[in-house]
Amino acid sequence: MNNPKNAFTLIEALLSVAITAIGFAGVYGLVATSNMVTSDSIDKEKLKYQNTEILESLNADQANIMEYHGKDLSNCASLTTSTGMDEQLERLKNWCNKIQGEVGDKRSQDKRIIRVERRLVGVAPNQNAVFIVSLELNAKSDKKSVFMKRVFYAP
Repeated sequence: MNNPKNAFTLIEALLSVAITAIGFAGVYGLVATSNMVTSDSIDKEKLKYQNTEILESLNADQANIMEYHGKDLSNCASLTTSTGMDEQLERLKNWCNKIQGEVGDKRSQDKRIIRVERRLVGVAPNQNAVFIVSLELNAKSDKKSVFMKRVFYAP
């Protein structure tokens, strides 16, 4: 009764299915990680874009640049400006709403601060006044952070 058959046994078939399943699990994990990294990268680019937009707007409004110092864009409802500064307040709220809509997270305590500092640079008598503007925008509980600093000559 020697009947050699060239066929798979049940154990071999189950073993090949198990190996294939382990391979698919690895691919699934790779795809999930890739999606997370891509999403983080997109959010960071959105923050960089917002930083650049804010810096360009501050450059255009240097006469009132100190009005933006210390503003926290993480809470749109708490933004205020000096009396008669409706244009600046509207600009601040617009930035705040854009950031909240693009990379906002209601549960987190994101830090989104604008700092403006006026300094004298150079050696007397050739000193110049400059504004040093620094922006720190964080999203999703500090998982994504962008920090930019720019120097503008004071008018």
